[in-house]
Amino acid sequence: MPVMCAEGIVTRYTNYRESDRILSIFTIEHGRLEAKARGCRKPQSPLVNACQPFVFGQFEIYTGKEKATINACDVKESFYPIREDYECFSIGSVMLRLCHDAAPENEPNEALFSLLYHSLSFLSYGTSNPQDLFCCFLVRFLNVIGYRPAITVCAQCGRDIRSDAIVRFSPRGGVVCNACVQHGEVVSKTALEGMRRMLMLEDADMDRVKLSEQVRNEIFRALTAYTECSLEYGTRAMQILLSTQTAGQNTAQDTDDANA
Repeated sequence: MPVMCAEGIVTRYTNYRESDRILSIFTIEHGRLEAKARGCRKPQSPLVNACQPFVFGQFEIYTGKEKATINACDVKESFYPIREDYECFSIGSVMLRLCHDAAPENEPNEALFSLLYHSLSFLSYGTSNPQDLFCCFLVRFLNVIGYRPAITVCAQCGRDIRSDAIVRFSPRGGVVCNACVQHGEVVSKTALEGMRRMLMLEDADMDRVKLSEQVRNEIFRALTAYTECSLEYGTRAMQILLSTQTAGQNTAQDTDDANA
């Protein structure tokens, strides 16, 4: 009987028919898989708690001639605290979307899986500012998938820029020296050193990142612009963050107006 067991994180789902869902599961052993969960939207279904985004578990999957079907799931972690905080939820959703789009079907990527698992763990239970964690996740994500921006040498001439007084960050390659480009947003040495140190960390140490507001904003602007420009799916992912942040701001404003 073609049944396999795989540990994975649910990155996405699509409701199907009256009570089913099609899940995207980013697994350690097999990369991204698509599988049907029959009847999981019924309250009495044993899969009701497993078929949600962020859920990490061991899935028993039947792989027949038609679409793979989930027989059972042992939920190991739901990362529930992410759902209780609007900022964490928006950041976590972008992490899921980026990893979902970057992970090819049926091709394992242990480094990417480890990055996502640790990022969601720290987002749920860590002590770092969620935006600091997202900055760390994003630069490491770009590195893992082979799209790391230049942060030590000029993206155009290849010269080491660490001693330059003025350095700019281009969304089309990363840092550029003042001799090559004399327009665009200037990025500080502190922000660049912060990105370099983030890349040197182990996944288990990501929660150590602590940034000042100025440096955090610099890194966030530089990396989100670079991601949108460099990845076909980058714009869609960043729009999730922008839309949820805007919705959160509108909700806060409505609350303030109601209390006024």
